[in-house]
Amino acid sequence: MAETVEETIEETVLEKIQQTRVLKAGFRSDAAPFSYISSETNKLEGYSVELVKLIHQRLEQELGRSIKLEWQEVSLENRFQIIQDGKLDIVCAATTINNKREEIVDFSIPFFTTGIQLLVRKTDVERFDPMKGTTGKVSIGFLASSTTDEEFRPIYPNGNWQSLSNRAEGISQLDNGKIDAVASDGILLLGEIRQQNKNINEFELIPKIPFTFENYGCILPLQNPGWDKFVDSTIASDENTQLLHQWFDPEKGRFPYESFR
Repeated sequence: MAETVEETIEETVLEKIQQTRVLKAGFRSDAAPFSYISSETNKLEGYSVELVKLIHQRLEQELGRSIKLEWQEVSLENRFQIIQDGKLDIVCAATTINNKREEIVDFSIPFFTTGIQLLVRKTDVERFDPMKGTTGKVSIGFLASSTTDEEFRPIYPNGNWQSLSNRAEGISQLDNGKIDAVASDGILLLGEIRQQNKNINEFELIPKIPFTFENYGCILPLQNPGWDKFVDSTIASDENTQLLHQWFDPEKGRFPYESFR
């Protein structure tokens, strides 16, 4: 019986890894604490990096052979296209799952939940109090091609929105008084503050409950049920639960964070 298109694609992904003995994974260098170049060690680190390594380890066990893990840097702009083009098998960083994106790529089950918040100087918190209204025109930094850009900007239609090349630029401008706030996922803003060795007590994330809830998932090629299932089983594993505790436990984690559900 002739193979279906879905079966052919599935075999291409999994058999390609088995035949080439290479797992091609994408990483972001600017998405602390998920995927980043550490300012202290100058090495690739992050929870998502460890998750991909776990997927790689379990893949070797499943296939019964050694597999090379090959990394390639991706950006906010090209992360989906590079998966569509078949150049990578997986990208795990800090990518929000939404319906529009699911038309062009597949996603794993969620591995983390955060939400869009504003990072402001503590002295400016009242300016953004929705009960009091913002005082004057506020300048808000954001990253183009992010869900903040796509979904959040209408909440502050009168804001002076300033496009940023990355969160590091935004926090630097906020610290220097060039902008009033940076809008992004709360966990990523906290991660960047840590990366820059800033005093977290000088800043505040508002509101306490995020404006939105963002479920992060790994980006996968379309129509690969076998590959999807394998990645999902790793995310649901006890080993990954241990990784999450090591990175994000509110009391003992490397990046303490109260995850939202």
